[in-house]
Amino acid sequence: MNDWLELEHRLWKELKEYDVLDKKILVAFSGGVDSLALLQALLRVKKQNIEACYVHHGVGGNESYRNAAEKFCRDFCEAYKTPFHSRKHPGPALRSEAELRDFRHKALREVFEQTGSQLLALAHHRDDLLETRLLRLIRGTGPQGLASMQVLQAEKFRPFLKISKKDLANYLEHFQLKAMEDPSNQDLEPFRNWIRNEWLMSLEKRQDGAVNALARSLEVLADSQSENEFPQGVFGEKFISRPHFLSLSKTQQKRVLARFMLDRGLQNFTQSHLEEIQKRLDNSQKGFIFKVAGIDWVINAQQIQVQENK
Repeated sequence: MNDWLELEHRLWKELKEYDVLDKKILVAFSGGVDSLALLQALLRVKKQNIEACYVHHGVGGNESYRNAAEKFCRDFCEAYKTPFHSRKHPGPALRSEAELRDFRHKALREVFEQTGSQLLALAHHRDDLLETRLLRLIRGTGPQGLASMQVLQAEKFRPFLKISKKDLANYLEHFQLKAMEDPSNQDLEPFRNWIRNEWLMSLEKRQDGAVNALARSLEVLADSQSENEFPQGVFGEKFISRPHFLSLSKTQQKRVLARFMLDRGLQNFTQSHLEEIQKRLDNSQKGFIFKVAGIDWVINAQQIQVQENK
């Protein structure tokens, strides 16, 4: 009989359900509450074939915090005999959220490939999922954007999507583990932070339980946008069947494009982008390339693909 906590049983269930117990996992480890809980739980439940990577955004901004967080992560991994990796941005300060995100993704991909990992574990939780869905609705992506993050999406594994940050904090408290607190999370300038620290908190203060109710409502709407609603044969491995796509209604085409882009990890698109892609695809040429939403679309007679940056 093991001594697992409820959160660990839920993690075990996700590992079993998605048949990834034997996979080698690289954990994106920042030292914050979310990723510390993820690494701790994986080490207790899965025990082996687990490595961790800290991505240091380099000079500028909260550099002293980043140095402290990197040391914290390294020390934790040493204490738990877990292989640790770090990548630091070598150039001038990264300024925008997009630059930070792009470097983080590139660094994690590099370590993922070098270590021969099979899954990249990310500590996104229920609160993150709600914020992402709200951001997409505000940007006008429509109901198809509610699908958002999934537990298993290509090599990305997010087992905490049904668990709140409060539950993660309580889990760490049980082990008397204190996480690092990124001071930039309190900055209201990034829109996501404002939604988290101002709008949602004000909503909950005004009506107790409203945030959970909103999350449940969006979950129900997301479930209605299931894969079963898409015609059979429209999706291949990393491509859309062009003949199938052209046979769909305009509304179906937009939903297919949105799902395809989300599955590729391409999130910064709007309804206008989808309509522009449709317009470009209404073309009798057998092969051509175009760019929409910062993405190169590669088209031939049978397939619609995007050029993915490694």
